[in-house]
Amino acid sequence: MVRKEVEELRKTRGWVIVFGRRKVGKTFLLRNLTKWDVYILVRRDLSIRSEEIKIESLDDLVNKVGEKLKVDDTVIIDEFQRLPMHILEDLTQFHPRGRLILSGSALGIIKKIFGPSSPLLGFFTPIRISLISPRDILSTLSKKYDPVRAVELSAYLRDPWLIPLYGGEELNEFVYRYTCRYWQVVKALLGEVFTEEERTLTRTYEAILSLIGSGKWQPKDIANILYTRGILKEPSSSAIAGYLKNLMEMDLIESTKIYGSKRKFYRIKSPIMENFYYMESRYEVTERETSFEELEPTLNKLVHLEVERLIADLFAEIMGGRREYMLRPEVDFIVTVRGKPKAVGEIKWGNYSKKDLRNFLNKTETIPGEKLFITKEKEETFNGVKILDAKDLVNMISPKK
Repeated sequence: MVRKEVEELRKTRGWVIVFGRRKVGKTFLLRNLTKWDVYILVRRDLSIRSEEIKIESLDDLVNKVGEKLKVDDTVIIDEFQRLPMHILEDLTQFHPRGRLILSGSALGIIKKIFGPSSPLLGFFTPIRISLISPRDILSTLSKKYDPVRAVELSAYLRDPWLIPLYGGEELNEFVYRYTCRYWQVVKALLGEVFTEEERTLTRTYEAILSLIGSGKWQPKDIANILYTRGILKEPSSSAIAGYLKNLMEMDLIESTKIYGSKRKFYRIKSPIMENFYYMESRYEVTERETSFEELEPTLNKLVHLEVERLIADLFAEIMGGRREYMLRPEVDFIVTVRGKPKAVGEIKWGNYSKKDLRNFLNKTETIPGEKLFITKEKEETFNGVKILDAKDLVNMISPKK
């Protein structure tokens, strides 16, 4: 597995804090893709599991780690947020010797560490880990699967905890399994994220996630619905602003700027989590047994939507720009660089015709930037539109020979 964060970690000098929500691959990245001399895991009960060093208690940790730092070793402390603050503060006496890498899942503590009154301020550089980048996951999967399958799988397996669960089945069947059959796995992960943040998955948070997952993206609409349900005391966007901010900080939702507007489009960041809430809103999958045959058309639709998101993110990453969305007319994505459109894209993940190409060009003719039409396999051509298929996407991110 290739991850750009590995190179970032290698280039970042001094002591580092690696942080991100649960199950985004922090431990795998540090244990398997990073050079280290000592690895320490802090369990929930504050017991210590260590490798290449013997640490019997918390009281023992500071001195033993300090000895390694003094000889310029690299020490990783995983789930560091479980340690008492005074231990972390005591470790700073060894700065800048060696290389201390702290890794944690609680994003809230990161704000405290880099707050103006923190005793740890100035000792660490933060590196955030989230979903695997589109370029990295596609580069990895394209070595094993054909281009179309690699693109489709990348849309979901960029959430790393799903990688070992995938067994080679059809993607819509895989999505069905973890959104309708074994949905408890998704809910457990969500609960784990809230637990690490020392927050409670309240009725309000659950309702907001459910509404965003079902397709509601405007704060005012979400607030109105919650007000009619008696969850909010007033139907205003300001009433949920704090909740949305917290969910974004926890890396559970993301916002996409709407082109030419100050508004933002909110979505659940994890594709499988987003699909779970959509299926629950439509079919009440947690309340009744549902068959794959009943849900197959909806599952296919959801897969296509997640493929669209992956491809849009891929072009934003390649172009070094920002992914934006357009409502009227509806445009799948616009990549802007310093506020100006560099590319405008339409994704038709299936058959298409010259009419589709003509309509795309007509509705985007007033928007600057290269016109991109992305599909599974190229069939038609059209003057003024650059048509790319799955094979082209793989070639774009493949190293030049």
